[in-house]
Amino acid sequence: IFDQYTKHDISHIDEMLKNLDWIIPEQTKKVMSDADWLMIVLAIYFHDMGMLVTKDEFNTRAKPESGFTNFCEQVLFAGESGPDYKAKVAQLSGDDKERFLYQEFVRSKHAERIRAWIMGQAKDQLGISYSVIAEICRLLKPLGTQFRRDLGIVCESHHLNDLNEVQKYKVSQPYGNSDAETVNLQYCAVLLRTADLLHITSDRTPSIEFRTINPNDPLSQQEW
Repeated sequence: IFDQYTKHDISHIDEMLKNLDWIIPEQTKKVMSDADWLMIVLAIYFHDMGMLVTKDEFNTRAKPESGFTNFCEQVLFAGESGPDYKAKVAQLSGDDKERFLYQEFVRSKHAERIRAWIMGQAKDQLGISYSVIAEICRLLKPLGTQFRRDLGIVCESHHLNDLNEVQKYKVSQPYGNSDAETVNLQYCAVLLRTADLLHITSDRTPSIEFRTINPNDPLSQQEW
């Protein structure tokens, strides 16, 4: 439903993976473990998957357990700019308004969503996405609970400001008995954030696409 947003498709992932080639110094590549590479590559593939919205999820957005109604009533229009923002949203047509509101809901929670999904958790207040959770669990099941837990932490980190917390992002987290099975979670989180931020290039926000889509929402225009 994010038809006016910058690209979050496979091209974004491909460019982030390419960025790793020059972001990571050659001497660092030589000492990174197999598990380091697995963690950062999977984090790049999964970090924005929380923005995936199925038709079923959108159609069940009004259910209390989805968290959407509470978000609109308690969060979205809070603060000093809330009344002006609410007035702007009220000017949208019915369908556009509903899509825009759900975009805002998912955008604000997408990092938290993917962390929960990777752990197989259908958390309240994050949208009803059982089919997506089941598919992610099927894909990641061979990796083990501890690795999936930390993959979720790294994925969520791209939307947080706590990369200095080494108790959370351990610089040496083992998943087995060898160095090859040990991950520097903090470095993976830093790489994910850096590669993501640096993909602000013309291929992601081409001018012809901007003119064609013609985003009518001020937030989308600013992001483009």
